[in-house]
Amino acid sequence: MTYLISAPSQETRLETQTVLYPTLRQLVRLLPMDRKRVVEYVQEEAKHNPFLINTPDSSAQSGGREALLEDVLPDWYHPPAQGLSLQEHLSGQISALSLPQKQCGALIYLTQWISPSGYLEGSAEIWATGTVWSPRELEDIVPDLQNLDPPGIGARSLRECLLLQLKDQPQSLAFLLVRDYLEALANCTDSSLEAKQNRELLLQKLHQNPQVSLGSNIETITAAISQIQELEPRPARNFGHTNVAIVTPDLKAEPRSGGDWQVSPIYEVNQRFCLNGEAIELLAKSNKRSRDTQRLEALLQKAQNLLTALNQWQENLLKVGQFLVERQQAFLNSRNKLDLVPTPQQLVAQTVGVSNATVSRIVRGRYLLICGQQSQTIPLASLCVPVRVGGRTPQQVQQLLVQLIQEESPTNPYSDEQLAHLLGIRFALPIARRTVTKYRQLLSLESSHRRRETD
Repeated sequence: MTYLISAPSQETRLETQTVLYPTLRQLVRLLPMDRKRVVEYVQEEAKHNPFLINTPDSSAQSGGREALLEDVLPDWYHPPAQGLSLQEHLSGQISALSLPQKQCGALIYLTQWISPSGYLEGSAEIWATGTVWSPRELEDIVPDLQNLDPPGIGARSLRECLLLQLKDQPQSLAFLLVRDYLEALANCTDSSLEAKQNRELLLQKLHQNPQVSLGSNIETITAAISQIQELEPRPARNFGHTNVAIVTPDLKAEPRSGGDWQVSPIYEVNQRFCLNGEAIELLAKSNKRSRDTQRLEALLQKAQNLLTALNQWQENLLKVGQFLVERQQAFLNSRNKLDLVPTPQQLVAQTVGVSNATVSRIVRGRYLLICGQQSQTIPLASLCVPVRVGGRTPQQVQQLLVQLIQEESPTNPYSDEQLAHLLGIRFALPIARRTVTKYRQLLSLESSHRRRETD
């Protein structure tokens, strides 16, 4: 008897497995990190890898970066929060001033534009939008705001904040250093050999300045730097219930003569580390078959992968930053959020040639330093404005709402329903009445009933 034994059926299955190559694995690890964390990570790797060395910090000699806050404030500094809010503290002082009621009202209004750090944000044109004050009136009242306690309040840059705290010592070396050499000070604050060399370079510059006494020396510079370190770079730090975060920008945008902006890294992280040539030569002369040699070859490969990932990290950060700065030129010139162009992260990813996840990791927790007469540090993610109603940003819709209200008849103002209808007809913005109401309330604009003027 013949038995037919059928072979078991076979199925072909395709399975997709994500394989992260060593360089890509390192890059994924580096992408969410800011510059400071990247440097710390690679320094830690260099301690255990003889093929990876830390080169002298070439960017420290350039003096081309803004003084960063952690350079003048210890990391452990966390003062206790006070129960009184900053606005309450300022309002109490404003009410005691001998100023006309309109000026006092303008001062109290300006306190709404003070950030949790104590800096005055925006411009006079932005402050005046939808208010009873002109830009000139609000600009003229800023010095009165800056005379209030705490010292440095209402400043619009770190330099101005420190100078306000030194205004009683205009002839001091500390005042001169902040006014003319603030960028160089960031590299002179610690006790390292590099900082000592930077202080000597600073002294040479001071001797070329006719406003500086010839008696200045390393000791007087060190004393002046210590005095500056005792100043408060965040005047509103002690108000409120949360400590103000200290951020370090990774990129800076600088205006060029043609009116456009150029972006560059504040710190060339990939220039900080390199391969150890001597160690590589020794490895090439060693016995290829020994187990130690194989282990060293693995470390060399790891160092090469890390440096490649570091270059890609810097390149991706710069590409995203360049695209955002080029797209948001109008905002950088005006500093007005209404000029922000809708730029979703998907658009950034498609244009730059990276994934959405990569863009998200790059912009999250990163900051851009906008250079100029009034330097400002902003989150890089704030330039990735999502598309909302009618392809416009919420700020642009609010500006159109203000425009309609300014054009209305004082005796017959528009209702929220009418405003929604006008936005649809005149600006092709399909918008619901409740959305108009929300935006109107965000702008602190009264309802039509309260806006109506009676004879």
